Amino acid sequence: MSANITLHRAVALRKSLWKCSRQSIGISRVTRLFSGKSDDEFTSQKRLTEDTMSQSLRTMQYAVRGEVVIAADRINKELKDDPNSHPAYDHIVFTNIGNPHSVGQHSLTWPRQVLALCNLPDSVGIDHPQAPTLFPSDAIERARKIKHGSLNDQGTGAYSHSQGVISFREDIAKFIEDRDGGVPSNPNHIFMSNGASRAIEMILTTLLADETCGLMIPIPQYPIYSATIGLRGAHPVGYYLDEENAWSINMDHLETQLADAIAKGIKVNGFVLINPGNPTGQVLSKESVCVSGMRKYCGYNGH
Repeated sequence: MSANITLHRAVALRKSLWKCSRQSIGISRVTRLFSGKSDDEFTSQKRLTEDTMSQSLRTMQYAVRGEVVIAADRINKELKDDPNSHPAYDHIVFTNIGNPHSVGQHSLTWPRQVLALCNLPDSVGIDHPQAPTLFPSDAIERARKIKHGSLNDQGTGAYSHSQGVISFREDIAKFIEDRDGGVPSNPNHIFMSNGASRAIEMILTTLLADETCGLMIPIPQYPIYSATIGLRGAHPVGYYLDEENAWSINMDHLETQLADAIAKGIKVNGFVLINPGNPTGQVLSKESVCVSGMRKYCGYNGH
C-alpha cells in the first residue's frame, strides 16, 4: 500500500514539474520575443474602432430602442432627480415595446405557480406538507411531472436539447394537431426559443444567405425584421399596408414591389406576414381573402 502511495506521489510530482517547465519555456519565449523593445515601440492603434467594426452592425437601426426611447430615458431620470422638472407630467409610460406588465397588466397566475414550484427544491415546493394550501393541485401535479419526467430531475438550470425539451415539443405538437383538425405535427420539426425575437433572428439568418438576398416585410412593421435584415447586409423589400381598408394587403402592390426588387438584382427569399398586425393590430383569419391570397402568392413566387 505504501509503495503504491509513493508511486502515485512520484507521478503527480513529475506531472507538476513538467507543467511548470512548459510554463517557464513559454515565458522564456515571450521574453526573447520582446527583449530589447521599449514601451514606446508598442502600437497604440486600437483594433476595435467604429471603422474596423462590422459596418452592418454600426448602421443597423432598431427603432424601438432608438432616439425616442433615449429621450424618454433622459426625461425619466430628470423626473426622478427633480419631480418638478417637467410641470406638464409626472411620469413616463414606456410603450415602445409590447410590455404589458409595465403598464399594469397582471401575469397569468397558473404558469407562474408551476414555474415557482419547478424552481423550488422539492422539500419546500411540491413535497412540502403545506404546498396544497398555497398552490392548486393541478399546478403541483404539473410541476411534479415536469421536474421528475420532462427534466429527469436535473433542475431548470440544466442545459437541454438544442430544440427544446422533447416532452415540451410533444405537447406543442399535440396542440398544433388538435388546432389544425388532426393534421399530424412532428415534434422533431419544432424548435423552441427564448422568445419570438430569437426565433425570428434564427429564421432570417437561414434565409438571408448573402448581400444579394432580400425579404418582403410590411410597412409599418415591428422593427426587428428591418434591423436583422440590415445586420445581415441584406435588403428589406417593403410593401405598404392599406390603412383605409383595415390595414389590408393589396396584391397588385405586392407584385409591383417584387418586380422592382428583382429588377434591382435582389433575390427575394421570403415574405413576412405579421398576424395579428404589429403595430397595426389587425387580425387575419385563416379563411380571409388576404391570407388565402398570401398562400397563393408565396407558392407562385417561390417564397
